[in-house]
Amino acid sequence: MVEDRIRNIELLVQSSKNLPDDARAELLEVIAALRTELQGVKKEHLEHAEGVSGLAETPHGESLDDALGGLTGTMSALEATHPRLAALANRLAVALSNMGI
Repeated sequence: MVEDRIRNIELLVQSSKNLPDDARAELLEVIAALRTELQGVKKEHLEHAEGVSGLAETPHGESLDDALGGLTGTMSALEATHPRLAALANRLAVALSNMGI
């Protein structure tokens, strides 16, 4: 599932006609680095991260604050166990955000 999301982002970046070449190259570089870094992440960690990533789908009876607390805990654990992966994911998110995506 994570690879599917990365692939979808990659396809959007590659097919975007409004993206300057230098921005496209930067994003594709970050995506490639993310892919490489993900190879070192245990499958269980990815599954756990995917389970927490659906903030809009809070379990019945769970508040948004509880869901956000769970996400914060998951991100803290990810940063502690895979700091390079967390930094790359943040770099990609910031780059996309700066581009208005």
